[in-house]
This record gives sequence, C-alpha cells and structure tokens, in this order.
Amino acid sequence: TITGIQDDNIEGIETLKFTLGVGDNYLILSEAVEVTLLDDDSDTDGDGVLDAVDECPNIVGEPSNFGCPFLGFLINEVLYDPQSGTLGDANGDGTRDANEDEFIEFFNSGEAIDITGYTISDSSQIRHTFPSGSIIPVNGVLVLFGGGTPTGTFGGAMVQTASGGLLNLSNSGDLITLMDASGNTVLTFDIEPLSNNPNESYTRNPDLTGEFVQHAGIESANSRLFSPGTKIDGTSF
Repeated sequence: TITGIQDDNIEGIETLKFTLGVGDNYLILSEAVEVTLLDDDSDTDGDGVLDAVDECPNIVGEPSNFGCPFLGFLINEVLYDPQSGTLGDANGDGTRDANEDEFIEFFNSGEAIDITGYTISDSSQIRHTFPSGSIIPVNGVLVLFGGGTPTGTFGGAMVQTASGGLLNLSNSGDLITLMDASGNTVLTFDIEPLSNNPNESYTRNPDLTGEFVQHAGIESANSRLFSPGTKIDGTSF
C-alpha cells in the first residue's frame, strides 16, 4: 500500500521503481516494476498559483493578485446607447433617460489610485471632473453615469454622476479622454469603431482582458444589456 501526502506543491510526474531480488520459492517475471504518480495540483499558466485558486488560470499573473496580472487603470464597459423603455434604465432610478443612463465603467488593476481632479472629456468638452476623495482601491471599480439618481449596489463599485450634467456620448462616434489633474492623457476610448447603435453596452469579453463586444450576446450575460459595476455575469469583481 502506497499512501500519498496531500500538499499544495506543484510537482511534475514522479516515478516509483520497485526492484525484486532473487529468492527461493517464487519466480521472477520482471525484476523491476514502475509506478507513475500524477500530481492532482495544476498550474496551467505557470505563474505559481494553483488553478484551484487562480482567478485567471489561463493568463500569467501575480501571486499577490490571485494569479491575475496587474493591468493598470482601464475602461471595462461603456454604454453610449441605452435601450428605449424600462430595459434601458441602467442607473436603476426607475426612469430610462438617453443621457442619464449612459455610463463608463472603470477598473483599477494595480495600486490604489487617487483620481481627484482627473477629468473626462468627449470630443467637444470636459464632461466630468472627479471630486475630492475619488480614491479607487486595488481591483476597485468606479462607474460614472451620465446623471439621474443611481440606485442599487452595482457590485460594491464607487458610483458617480457626470458633474457637467451629462456624458453626451455620441452614437455616431466619439472619443472619450481621461486626463489627470495636470492635463496629461491617461487613457482614451474611441466609440467610432463601435458606433452601430446597439441599444446595449460594449464590454470586454472576458472581463478586463478581452476585446470590446456587445453585452447581450455573451453567454454568461444571460441576455442582460449591461452590467455596471459587476462582471458580465452580474457577480462582483
């Protein structure tokens, strides 16, 4: 009987070799028997984090970030064309509004970042200035709505509304620019390649690392048109 000891070490294939010596009263058919042991732990992407606890098992990441890479500050989802009727009520305040229900979802994959004084502009003017205390923690989410009274938990995300009264994201093409307090461009998002009036959001698929695609057509979205503050499937980041 051979009993293995369970551990969390990632080990390669191990071979046990048993050698039989010559003796009386038995016939040796083979002088050696080999037993191959396969480890039940795996690390598909080789980043040192077991698949069982790796939140990004197919992408090389950081052990300190649950096996996911630090991606910096990014836009994960944008809704520039809310569906008409109650289905387009993205901010959850009970009223669908073409401007108020627009939103941009930001994700911070890195050290906590203070974006106080940062601005969001479209192609024509500044639409939002982030107020004092806008500190997004590691793996934190901030959702910026065009307006209204956002109602809901939004996966625990920070929620703000545009200080200028609206985001004014043009369906025919627009350029969203995030600038720091000194006026340096931090990131941009070009709506023009996605300007097909989809009546739903565009989101990265998979979340954070994928290309932007229409939300409702993703299997895990379960036909939902958007997911401000959460992953595509509605769970928290």
